[in-house]
Amino acid sequence: MTKPPRLPKVSDADGSQPATVTYSVGYRRPPKHTQFQPGQSGNRNGRPKRQRNVRTVVGEVLNEPIKIREGNRTRSVTKLDAMIRSMTHAALAGNAKSQANIIALLRTLGMTGEAPEGSHAEPYTVDDEALIVDFLHRHGLASAEPLASNETSDNAEANSANKESGS
Repeated sequence: MTKPPRLPKVSDADGSQPATVTYSVGYRRPPKHTQFQPGQSGNRNGRPKRQRNVRTVVGEVLNEPIKIREGNRTRSVTKLDAMIRSMTHAALAGNAKSQANIIALLRTLGMTGEAPEGSHAEPYTVDDEALIVDFLHRHGLASAEPLASNETSDNAEANSANKESGS
Protein backbone atom coordinates (compact mmCIF):
# COMPACT_ATOMS: atom_id res chain seq x y z
CA MET A 1 0.00 0.00 0.00
CA THR A 2 1.21 3.43 -0.81
CA LYS A 3 0.90 6.30 1.57
CA PRO A 4 -0.94 9.37 0.38
CA PRO A 5 1.35 12.35 -0.17
CA ARG A 6 1.69 14.74 2.72
CA LEU A 7 0.10 18.04 1.99
CA PRO A 8 1.54 21.29 3.25
CA LYS A 9 -0.17 22.77 6.26
CA VAL A 10 -2.38 25.58 5.13
CA SER A 11 -4.21 27.75 7.59
CA ASP A 12 -6.22 30.92 7.50
CA ALA A 13 -5.18 34.10 9.21
CA ASP A 14 -7.17 33.11 12.29
CA GLY A 15 -5.41 29.69 12.47
CA SER A 16 -8.37 27.55 11.41
CA GLN A 17 -8.18 25.06 8.58
CA PRO A 18 -9.94 26.08 5.36
CA ALA A 19 -12.81 23.92 4.14
CA THR A 20 -10.97 22.75 0.97
CA VAL A 21 -7.25 22.09 0.89
CA THR A 22 -5.70 22.56 -2.54
CA TYR A 23 -2.89 20.35 -3.84
CA SER A 24 0.27 22.37 -4.48
CA VAL A 25 2.37 21.36 -7.49
CA GLY A 26 6.14 21.64 -7.07
CA TYR A 27 9.31 19.70 -6.36
CA ARG A 28 8.46 15.97 -6.12
CA ARG A 29 4.76 16.81 -6.44
CA PRO A 30 3.64 16.27 -10.03
CA PRO A 31 0.19 17.35 -11.15
CA LYS A 32 -2.54 14.83 -10.31
CA HIS A 33 -3.45 14.17 -13.95
CA THR A 34 0.14 13.08 -14.79
CA GLN A 35 0.64 10.74 -11.81
CA PHE A 36 0.52 6.98 -12.29
CA GLN A 37 -2.83 5.46 -11.50
CA PRO A 38 -2.92 2.75 -8.79
CA GLY A 39 -1.77 -0.57 -10.28
CA GLN A 40 -0.19 1.09 -13.32
CA SER A 41 3.58 0.88 -13.74
CA GLY A 42 5.84 3.52 -15.19
CA ASN A 43 7.81 0.80 -17.01
CA ARG A 44 5.24 -1.01 -19.13
CA ASN A 45 7.72 -3.22 -21.02
CA GLY A 46 9.68 -4.14 -17.91
CA ARG A 47 13.39 -4.69 -17.61
CA PRO A 48 14.92 -5.87 -20.91
CA LYS A 49 16.18 -9.44 -20.97
CA ARG A 50 19.93 -9.86 -20.80
CA GLN A 51 21.85 -10.96 -23.84
CA ARG A 52 23.16 -14.47 -23.67
CA ASN A 53 26.68 -15.05 -24.89
CA VAL A 54 28.27 -18.35 -25.89
CA ARG A 55 29.77 -18.92 -22.45
CA THR A 56 26.41 -18.75 -20.68
CA VAL A 57 24.70 -20.97 -23.24
CA VAL A 58 27.46 -23.61 -23.05
CA GLY A 59 27.41 -23.43 -19.25
CA GLU A 60 23.65 -23.93 -19.13
CA VAL A 61 23.72 -26.81 -21.59
CA LEU A 62 26.57 -28.63 -19.81
CA ASN A 63 24.85 -28.25 -16.44
CA GLU A 64 21.56 -29.79 -17.61
CA PRO A 65 20.86 -33.09 -15.84
CA ILE A 66 20.57 -36.32 -17.80
CA LYS A 67 20.01 -39.90 -16.70
CA ILE A 68 22.72 -42.48 -17.24
CA ARG A 69 22.79 -46.16 -16.47
CA GLU A 70 25.60 -47.62 -14.39
CA GLY A 71 25.19 -51.33 -14.03
CA ASN A 72 21.64 -52.03 -12.87
CA ARG A 73 20.82 -48.57 -11.55
CA THR A 74 20.04 -45.24 -13.18
CA ARG A 75 21.71 -42.03 -12.00
CA SER A 76 21.04 -38.39 -12.74
CA VAL A 77 24.23 -36.44 -13.52
CA THR A 78 25.07 -33.32 -15.49
CA LYS A 79 26.07 -33.56 -19.13
CA LEU A 80 29.61 -32.46 -18.29
CA ASP A 81 29.94 -35.29 -15.77
CA ALA A 82 28.60 -37.75 -18.32
CA MET A 83 31.10 -36.56 -20.96
CA ILE A 84 34.06 -36.95 -18.63
CA ARG A 85 32.84 -40.38 -17.52
CA SER A 86 32.46 -41.55 -21.12
CA MET A 87 35.94 -40.21 -22.02
CA THR A 88 37.40 -42.05 -19.03
CA HIS A 89 35.65 -45.31 -19.94
CA ALA A 90 36.88 -45.02 -23.54
CA ALA A 91 40.43 -44.33 -22.30
CA LEU A 92 40.28 -47.40 -20.06
CA ALA A 93 39.05 -49.47 -23.01
CA GLY A 94 42.24 -48.56 -24.90
CA ASN A 95 41.15 -45.65 -27.08
CA ALA A 96 44.43 -43.75 -27.61
CA LYS A 97 42.74 -40.47 -28.52
CA SER A 98 40.67 -40.50 -25.31
CA GLN A 99 43.77 -41.33 -23.30
CA ALA A 100 45.61 -38.36 -24.80
CA ASN A 101 42.62 -36.10 -24.13
CA ILE A 102 42.39 -37.21 -20.49
CA ILE A 103 46.14 -36.65 -19.97
CA ALA A 104 45.92 -33.20 -21.60
CA LEU A 105 42.96 -32.33 -19.37
CA LEU A 106 44.84 -33.46 -16.28
CA ARG A 107 47.86 -31.35 -17.26
CA THR A 108 45.78 -28.22 -17.83
CA LEU A 109 44.13 -28.70 -14.43
CA GLY A 110 47.50 -29.35 -12.76
CA MET A 111 46.49 -32.80 -11.55
CA THR A 112 49.40 -34.83 -12.92
CA GLY A 113 51.59 -34.47 -9.84
CA GLU A 114 54.53 -33.34 -11.95
CA ALA A 115 56.62 -30.41 -10.83
CA PRO A 116 56.13 -27.39 -13.07
CA GLU A 117 58.78 -26.99 -15.70
CA GLY A 118 61.40 -24.51 -14.57
CA SER A 119 62.33 -21.51 -16.63
CA HIS A 120 65.93 -21.63 -17.80
CA ALA A 121 65.82 -18.26 -19.50
CA GLU A 122 68.71 -15.92 -18.91
CA PRO A 123 67.80 -12.65 -17.23
CA TYR A 124 69.22 -10.84 -20.23
CA THR A 125 71.06 -11.72 -23.39
CA VAL A 126 74.47 -10.73 -24.75
CA ASP A 127 72.84 -8.09 -26.93
CA ASP A 128 71.12 -6.62 -23.88
CA GLU A 129 74.40 -6.41 -22.04
CA ALA A 130 76.04 -4.68 -25.00
CA LEU A 131 73.27 -2.10 -24.97
CA ILE A 132 73.75 -1.49 -21.24
CA VAL A 133 77.52 -1.04 -21.64
CA ASP A 134 76.99 1.32 -24.54
CA PHE A 135 74.50 3.32 -22.47
CA LEU A 136 76.99 3.59 -19.62
CA HIS A 137 79.73 4.79 -22.02
CA ARG A 138 77.49 7.45 -23.54
CA HIS A 139 76.48 8.82 -20.13
CA GLY A 140 80.00 9.09 -18.78
CA LEU A 141 79.79 6.04 -16.55
CA ALA A 142 82.40 4.13 -18.55
CA SER A 143 84.36 3.38 -15.37
CA ALA A 144 81.52 1.09 -14.25
CA GLU A 145 82.39 -2.58 -14.49
CA PRO A 146 80.79 -4.66 -17.20
CA LEU A 147 78.02 -6.99 -16.09
CA ALA A 148 79.37 -10.26 -17.52
CA SER A 149 82.57 -11.83 -18.83
CA ASN A 150 85.39 -10.14 -20.77
CA GLU A 151 84.08 -11.67 -23.96
CA THR A 152 80.90 -9.61 -23.71
CA SER A 153 82.74 -6.41 -22.83
CA ASP A 154 85.02 -6.93 -25.86
CA ASN A 155 81.92 -7.14 -28.05
CA ALA A 156 80.51 -4.01 -26.43
CA GLU A 157 83.77 -2.08 -26.92
CA ALA A 158 83.90 -3.17 -30.55
CA ASN A 159 80.31 -2.02 -31.03
CA SER A 160 81.00 1.36 -29.43
CA ALA A 161 84.21 1.78 -31.54
CA ASN A 162 82.23 1.04 -34.67
CA LYS A 163 79.60 3.60 -33.71
CA GLU A 164 82.20 6.28 -32.95
CA SER A 165 83.99 5.75 -36.27
CA GLY A 166 80.68 5.86 -38.11
CA SER A 167 79.67 9.21 -36.53
